Amino acid sequence: MEATELWIPMVKALYRLNAEGTAVKVRSVWAIDCPNHGDSCVLNDEVLKEKYSEQFTLHDYGKAISIFLSTGLLSPLEKSTLVAVGHSGGTAAHIVCAATNEQPRYKALVLVEPPWLDRSVKPMFEMATMLIGKRKSRTWNSVEEAMKYLSTRRPYRTFHPDVIRVMTDTHFQTTIVDGERRIALKTSTEQENATWRATDDAFTASEWMAPLLSKVRVHIVFGARQDMWPEPVHEILQNLVESHRSQLASIGTVQGAGHHVPQERPEELATAIMHALERDRTHAHAKL
Repeated sequence: MEATELWIPMVKALYRLNAEGTAVKVRSVWAIDCPNHGDSCVLNDEVLKEKYSEQFTLHDYGKAISIFLSTGLLSPLEKSTLVAVGHSGGTAAHIVCAATNEQPRYKALVLVEPPWLDRSVKPMFEMATMLIGKRKSRTWNSVEEAMKYLSTRRPYRTFHPDVIRVMTDTHFQTTIVDGERRIALKTSTEQENATWRATDDAFTASEWMAPLLSKVRVHIVFGARQDMWPEPVHEILQNLVESHRSQLASIGTVQGAGHHVPQERPEELATAIMHALERDRTHAHAKL
């Protein structure tokens, strides 16, 4: 659930493809921060510390998306042709949004590297997330120093250069530590850990997936490189996807990417999304 700014290179690639002439038209793109990530983490700092210091759930994120879609900011045409694109935990938030409304809000879902799992692997999944959640807060003297440190570490070391440039410009804030001016990530380590503690949400969203498949077209996109989950967890994910293959609109793979597909291969992901939309258009014409 990375800050939305890191999707900018993919969005630009999507519009470039659209400008070149495609079977579908991209009218607008709306990016919704998880309320405890990026600029939203800074904006919501007080309430997050007061109410969500221990846990921030993907259900909370899904509710935030539902509230946004009810604001009237989207035109009737946009609402009637809305396609949700989510990555990792963000896919679960879109599933929550879709499954907790009487009428699906989306014409289609594009789920990139979704944690589609059953509860048999919950202990192993929680062990993996617990290790991630042990990351310590860090601050730096400058953005340059921060980027030098982060760019040699996972997951940032495999990010596309365009994403790294956006990250350099948008990812940091000034903070005061022991009376000194320092640079820190906008998404605090405390809130990142609060999100990782809400592991049950991923399994609940997984259980809501199957009923959704008969109501909305769902596309799955994976990175070709398995670099996120322990092998038994990854195997369960693949088996679940395969068992629902006939109900899925499509299953795609982005070569050269691992779990962080939007940040590693933004142009290739844009192509995969466009292909998914074109399949949906062909499907709609076939039904007519």
